[in-house]
Amino acid sequence: MYICPKCGNKKFIVTAHVTQDWIVDQNGTFIRSIQECAEVTHGPDDEDIWSCSSCGYDAPGKFFVK
Repeated sequence: MYICPKCGNKKFIVTAHVTQDWIVDQNGTFIRSIQECAEVTHGPDDEDIWSCSSCGYDAPGKFFVK
C-alpha cells in the first residue's frame, strides 16, 4: 500500500509509458491519436518518482510504501 508520509494521502501522480495508435500523413507525420492507450509498456514502480496529489511531496515510490 502506498501512503504519503507527509499528509497521509493515498492518490499520486506517476508516469507510465504507453503506446498509442496514430493516424499519420504520407510522410509519417502525426495527425491524431485514435487510441489513448493501446498498451502499457512500463507502469510506475518503486524506483520512479511519485508525487502526492494532495501536498505535492515528491520521492521515489519506495518512500511511500507502508
